[in-house]
Amino acid sequence: MNKPKILIVDDERDVVDFIEQALRNESFDVVKAYDGLSALDAAETEMPDLILLDIMMPMMSGYEVAEQLKANPQTQDIPILCLTSAHTVDARARSKRVGAATVIIKPFTPAELIAQIRRHLPQKTNSF
Repeated sequence: MNKPKILIVDDERDVVDFIEQALRNESFDVVKAYDGLSALDAAETEMPDLILLDIMMPMMSGYEVAEQLKANPQTQDIPILCLTSAHTVDARARSKRVGAATVIIKPFTPAELIAQIRRHLPQKTNSF
């Protein structure tokens, strides 16, 4: 069985490194992007099973990335988990409006992140 592939999108390299290590420890395949445009390209070329998407990024926010991913027939069914340090109801509501499956508040533990990923992985990879 193929390992589930997760796309990590965050402009902070230390956050990406932290998440990558947690995912590799659980035997996930990892693809990384550090900005919105790279994330859109990676989503189309890599076709990940799930996307971890930071909301607050320069030039193109995670909200904008999510909107474009959901508008693209090729990527519209990929679950998106938004990552944010914004603890506001508005951030959660806006994330849902742009198609995110859930919002994970930073800081989070590796166990919390893995649990949310497993919960939202498509069924074909969920038995992993």
